[in-house]
Amino acid sequence: MAHALVVEGDREQAVRTLRAHAAEALSIAGEPHADFVVFEYGLFSVEDARAVAQFASSAPVAGDAKMVVIAATRIFHEAQNALLKLFEEPPQSVVMALIVPSVGQLLPTLRSRVVVLSSEGAPASPARAFIALTPEAREKFLGKLLDRTKGEKDEDKQAARGELLALVEDLIRETYRAKEKASEKDKESLTAFLADLSAFLPILHERSAPLKLIVEHVLLVYPRALA
Repeated sequence: MAHALVVEGDREQAVRTLRAHAAEALSIAGEPHADFVVFEYGLFSVEDARAVAQFASSAPVAGDAKMVVIAATRIFHEAQNALLKLFEEPPQSVVMALIVPSVGQLLPTLRSRVVVLSSEGAPASPARAFIALTPEAREKFLGKLLDRTKGEKDEDKQAARGELLALVEDLIRETYRAKEKASEKDKESLTAFLADLSAFLPILHERSAPLKLIVEHVLLVYPRALA
């Protein structure tokens, strides 16, 4: 079994996937199990990374190995950097695992240190559902998503930001697919849209990302060829 794993998509399904792997590869069977520990977060911080690293350094309780799972809606870049050493060289007999809405949230440096496991509960493409909406419905959908990013509960705000990030990532994939089949005339608008989305993607990871401006721009330049 790899020493560092990631599963994207639905959190509950991802936990089941990791439990199955832990039972098969590490003989960590049964629920609950002292050596299968899940830390859940809305937003994962540097302080959280340090706390998890400290816990991971402790020896297994009931067997010869343990799995430490971080389930987070969003992980800031600095927190990902704080995890690099732990995921590259975890303590002996420890397997580290991440559960995130989308692997695209991960920095390349962290992504290169993990093995991606498939989850049967992976969500349907958010971009395809978005594309199927009318222009008015798209504007309404993104408006509600923006409102949620300003809510009172931090977990709800981070979940909404994660959904927006996942939508942009998936829109990039769907735009690439559309571009392959498009006419020369439509390829121009799709290429411009791809450039904008690709520029927005790293910005969306930042704490102070101008979400309203990004959303307004996406709606403004949304290509008809993608509808």
